[in-house]
This record gives sequence, C-alpha cells and structure tokens, in this order.
Amino acid sequence: MHRFRLITPVSALVLIALALSACGGGSTTTATQTVTEAQTQTQQDTQQQTQTQDQQQTQTQDQQQTQQQSQSNGGKVYTEDNTTVNIATGDSFTVQLPINPSTGYTWVPNVPMGYVQVSDNILQSQDQGNIVGQGSAEQWVFSADTPGTGTINFDLMPPGQGKKPERTVTFTVNAN
Repeated sequence: MHRFRLITPVSALVLIALALSACGGGSTTTATQTVTEAQTQTQQDTQQQTQTQDQQQTQTQDQQQTQQQSQSNGGKVYTEDNTTVNIATGDSFTVQLPINPSTGYTWVPNVPMGYVQVSDNILQSQDQGNIVGQGSAEQWVFSADTPGTGTINFDLMPPGQGKKPERTVTFTVNAN
C-alpha cells in the first residue's frame, strides 16, 4: 500500500517532465534531473517512514513489557516446573505459565496454608491485536505470610468438569 502512495508522485513528475520536453519547454537534462530529484526525495521519505514505524513498534513493545512487569507486582517471575522459590516472609513472588484461553484449558492453583494469592492476570500477547487461538500467559502473584517450606501446584485442566489434570507444574517455596 505504501508503494502506491510513493509511486504516484514520481509518476506524475515523470509525466510532467516528458510533457515539458515534448513541447520544447525544457531540456531532457532538466527533466531527468527533476525525475532523479523526485526519486531521491521519495527514497528519503520511505526511509524516514520506516524509521518512524520501527521506533513506534519498539516503543509499543517496551510499553507492553513494562505493563506486564507492573501487572505482576510480585518481585521475580518464575516460569519453570520444579522450581524452588526462596523469599523472605511477607515478600511476594510471581508465577507465570503459558495459556491459550480460546482452548478452554485453565490453570488451577492449589495453594497451601500460609500463602495468599494476591492477583491472577491473563497477559495480552506480545503480538499486535487479539487473534483467536493466539497463546498468551497467565500470572499469579503470591505472598508468603508465614515462614517455612510449602508447595504450590498448578493443574492444567481440560474443558469440562470431573476430568483429571493434563499436566501439573510444581513450585517449592522457602520463606525465611
């Protein structure tokens, strides 16, 4: 689409230059110079538009990362199964797992006594737009209210009730 916008001014200048040279109103050299200058300006405009679009895309990605980090509000983010989380009593931490809400699968956390679930957010995808079937991530923020060791399990449940989890992810938490 951008090519058509850029080609149209160049084409108009070429036609004007040819008309002038055919009528004797200017020399071929002048017409060629005019076309060359128009092409150079068009290339510069295209480069500037590309740089502006790249800058906007980088800013959008930075904003999304900042938004995801601020949504967690829970210190370090843990994503791997069988991870040990070492924190001070009263501090919070974040667990982030992949999710695709359109499939009907859900993560169900099993939180032991002494831990409080502070929040649960489904993050927007890094890609632009909301595309059906596009994966994302879900984040939970937990706080350890009492010292000791506990285990938080996340069961990936298929759609429907009364089914067994398809997968379980475990985090061992040591609160000092």
